[in-house]
Amino acid sequence: MCRSEIAFLTAIFERFGNIGNKNGTSVFEPACGSGRLLYHLAKQGVDVTGLDLNPHSVAFCNRRLRRHGFRESACVGNMASFSLADLGRKKKFDAAFNLVSSFLHLTTEADAQQHLHAVADVLLPGGIYLLGIHLKPKGKQHCLQERWSIRRGMLSVNSHLKSLSQDLKQRIEMIEVRIEAETPKKHYKIIDRFPFRIYTAKQFSDLLTAVNRLDILETYSFEYDISQPIKVTADAEDVVYVLKTRC
Repeated sequence: MCRSEIAFLTAIFERFGNIGNKNGTSVFEPACGSGRLLYHLAKQGVDVTGLDLNPHSVAFCNRRLRRHGFRESACVGNMASFSLADLGRKKKFDAAFNLVSSFLHLTTEADAQQHLHAVADVLLPGGIYLLGIHLKPKGKQHCLQERWSIRRGMLSVNSHLKSLSQDLKQRIEMIEVRIEAETPKKHYKIIDRFPFRIYTAKQFSDLLTAVNRLDILETYSFEYDISQPIKVTADAEDVVYVLKTRC
């Protein structure tokens, strides 16, 4: 998905952020993980910075950036609360992004609001924040599990993510992810379970209203097709919100 994600990100930055020249553009990714998207953006001349709670992911991200001649720009920290100083910067960012529902790891309304305030604080006036989240539809929910497989040389990786339970009153969904990696000589299995916060389209709209610092410019599906914006209804599931900080 990296190729389509990067093409989508750069197209959004150019259209809505008026960032036509990638060199000098500064971009921030909260919950950056191993930095796969930061690395690809850096190759295009973008000034990238990442934040993640997992020190092993941050170390992996920085090693990859360093190996390819880029600045080690990922930091360990909580995306619920951070500042420019925490990110080792003085200048604010042109744009930020979080595409794969990592925002849902913030399981309280207070943390979600604090995160959006923090993002708005580190963006320039009129800066862009792309936030991709999986919503709870009013009607039938079609996406309760995801599978993907990939092979590179003798290494194969299979992933299965599924919803175990949903507590609509507490707005908590329990997620399980199973990842199996295999070579001719080794086999690894990783199983993890964690909570996600549940949002309907209205609940997310109410969150933005409460924060009152970010406006919705456009909305897209997880197909990442900039030529095909979508209308978010009560039955929406996978949505990428293009948000803009108020000047």
